[in-house]
Amino acid sequence: MLLAADEPGLGAEPPGRFARAWVGLTIQSLAWGMVLCGVWGLGWKTFRDFEPLIMPAVATLVVFMLWPFRRAAECLLEVACPREGRDRSIVAAVIVAAFAMCFMVLKPDFYRNEDQLPYWLDWIRPWAKLYRVLVLMPVWGAWSMLITPQFCRPTAVTEPYVAAMARRCGPLAAAACLAIPLAGSIFYFHYLGLRPQVTIAGAAALSAIAAGLICCRRTGGLTRRSLLAANLLTQLAFVVVYLANRR
Repeated sequence: MLLAADEPGLGAEPPGRFARAWVGLTIQSLAWGMVLCGVWGLGWKTFRDFEPLIMPAVATLVVFMLWPFRRAAECLLEVACPREGRDRSIVAAVIVAAFAMCFMVLKPDFYRNEDQLPYWLDWIRPWAKLYRVLVLMPVWGAWSMLITPQFCRPTAVTEPYVAAMARRCGPLAAAACLAIPLAGSIFYFHYLGLRPQVTIAGAAALSAIAAGLICCRRTGGLTRRSLLAANLLTQLAFVVVYLANRR
């Protein structure tokens, strides 16, 4: 509900229901990453694209923007350009174009050398490297929603359900949830070498913190709108950093 529900529906729920929302947010974001992988794979098999993989990227972008992260895209647009008008249309086009370009330049990188895993564990590490990016991208975005309340505490503008999650998701919980995207980034991108591994993971974490602080400043405090905007910004930053470190 934090990711996709409309405001009236959220406001009708008791705030206590969201006390442990940080757990579900992390798990569901990982599931959304798997859904994106499935959409990309289906597009790949359907259109049989060679590089650049335009049609799989377009299919994934459409699902990404119109289903799990539609509300996040709207919030980022509102944070970046609060006033209605021509400028907002331009910003919306920039956001969509940025994700479209990132998706289109992802590569399978089948032939990258890496250490072999036991056959019974090999399934957790997709052979096509772009799937690793798609899996981790929403999880890094979710973590930005958990780390932001550690720096921006609830105020009078904070919705009750966001405040409930922020109170129960303390520094230890946020640090524990960091283990998933952090370990995943190190494990999935080890074939790039130690420096890119550390750079990708470190830059994603710093981007999550910075995005949360900037968005909260833009909205006047900790709100659902600032959290969702930070989520999408963090995902974009993660993909850009990965592309910058891919040799």
